Amino acid sequence: MPNNPLESIHEQAEAAFLPYGEQLRIVESYGEMEAEYAALRKGVALMDTSQRGVVLITGKDRLSFLNKLLTNDLLKLAPGQGLYSFLLQRTGRILFDLNVLHEAEATLLEVDIRLTKTLVEELERYHFSEDVHIMDAAEQLGHLTLLGPGAESLLEKLVDGSGVSGGGGVGGLNDQLRHGRRTLAHTALTIFRHDQAGVPGYELIVPRDSLVTVWQVLTEAGNGHEPDVANGGGGVRAIGWSAFNTARIEAGTPLFGIDLTDTTLPLETGPLYLRAVSLKKGCYVGQEIVARMHTRQSAARLFVGLRVKSAKLPFAGTGIFTEAEQVGMITSSCMSPMLGFTPVAMGYVRKECAAPGHAMETLAEGERTGVEVTPLPFWPRPNATEVPPTTPSS
Repeated sequence: MPNNPLESIHEQAEAAFLPYGEQLRIVESYGEMEAEYAALRKGVALMDTSQRGVVLITGKDRLSFLNKLLTNDLLKLAPGQGLYSFLLQRTGRILFDLNVLHEAEATLLEVDIRLTKTLVEELERYHFSEDVHIMDAAEQLGHLTLLGPGAESLLEKLVDGSGVSGGGGVGGLNDQLRHGRRTLAHTALTIFRHDQAGVPGYELIVPRDSLVTVWQVLTEAGNGHEPDVANGGGGVRAIGWSAFNTARIEAGTPLFGIDLTDTTLPLETGPLYLRAVSLKKGCYVGQEIVARMHTRQSAARLFVGLRVKSAKLPFAGTGIFTEAEQVGMITSSCMSPMLGFTPVAMGYVRKECAAPGHAMETLAEGERTGVEVTPLPFWPRPNATEVPPTTPSS
């Protein structure tokens, strides 16, 4: 796994780190998680997303080749468009989840960086005579994320689109996974829209040798002032995993490796199923199983949101019960600032328990407590007109 050029910057900022696999660590927080979360919700937050990698596909047959393997319909993609998709095992279970970004000269598969090498090997298994070239670009490309209501205005000030594909600024990147080549800090990079946390999100795929320069330009934007949405975005605050993870749970966004694994079937994935799977396209790996399960609606379990009926937080891996029988398991949980610091969770429950309002029980900090199925996302809520405080009241 490639070294992270930004690691020394994070260390100088006295960041706390989390292990991510065996060879990578990511920033957990810079010591002020509440301020980091507030920047994400109210201003501009910058995150080193070194846990994401890219597999680069070139050659004139690349879309037709990928379309025979992935669950979504890639043949309808024009340059600048993207789709979310699964690559399945022959048993129909999810092997990879991918953001597919189609450019004029190449197609990028954005994926968990721990899986890029394995993804290349899996694609090569199906590569015969097609004009397709497959490359693990994790050594060449890094990844940053800008989040928050001020992210677009900040990028509009910093990004130059002249002389590269996609035009200027980021105002045209309104649809999810819409992307284009831009220039920032004299560096050509790819920017794509990706709202995972209930606020506008922009992912930057950056040449690895320019990561430090781009990071510094972004963090220095606004001359160090605090984020100020009312005046066009203001400054930028670096954030870690903890703030992002809380926001993405509130937004009901499942993540591969946490909420999805290689034991998960597409029909079980709740909000991701119709995003990732085309029900109209023809054959792909695992398609017969997906089609049969869809016709019969035969998923034994479903991914759901859960409101916790106490002030204590159940942790990932905790079972969900009806009387003495286990009917599910929690995969993610957080104390939700946007819901008044109440605990919320996501996980899988048996199909017969998945209707909104269904009551069950779990363990939270050693105590038995009630949980109730609730629609995702937790936030933003329909018809929400007021933003609750993002720090606990005294």
